[in-house]
Amino acid sequence: MGKRWSDEDVDALKRLAQRHPVPKIAEMMDRTVGSVVFKAHSLNVALKTRQQEARMSAGDTSQPGSPNSSRRY
Repeated sequence: MGKRWSDEDVDALKRLAQRHPVPKIAEMMDRTVGSVVFKAHSLNVALKTRQQEARMSAGDTSQPGSPNSSRRY
């Protein structure tokens, strides 16, 4: 069984989820990607998707559905 999530770990996850992709969070917290995803889901914490991360890396700061987004259907 993996290590348990402390209150400090949960706070860190919530904070990191706003800024970093899941693999980076897992590395920073010394946890697996699966455990980070599972815990975030159980806490209803939104994680960055690959598309969001790619847009941020490319400099596109528009939100999906906004007039400036390049959404494909």
